[in-house]
Amino acid sequence: MAITVLRWTARLSSLAVIGLIVLFAFDGHSGKPTPVEMLGILFFPGLICIGFLLGWWREDVGALVATVGLIGIYVWSKVVAGHFPRGPWFVVFWSPALLFMAAWLVRRSAHVAALQPPNP
Repeated sequence: MAITVLRWTARLSSLAVIGLIVLFAFDGHSGKPTPVEMLGILFFPGLICIGFLLGWWREDVGALVATVGLIGIYVWSKVVAGHFPRGPWFVVFWSPALLFMAAWLVRRSAHVAALQPPNP
């Protein structure tokens, strides 16, 4: 039961984040991004959203891809702007990846426990 709640919390929160990202993407105030900006967009929201979608089928892979996106946007920002992003928002938007990872870990530990021989 706990794994089901955790898995669906991860899925629904990932949909909420993707929805917010889509709203931001079509706000009508952005010009055409430069090639350097496109690289940043690849990391966030690109890999974050891809990771969330993958997480619906493979929690571990989805969390890993989203985490690569988060690390990528921080590295990209440091290289391009000379500093890491300010504020918590990239991590907040990435947080469903933590839920996907937790769901995978709970499911994996339950599977491993089921394979253990009973104690005498």
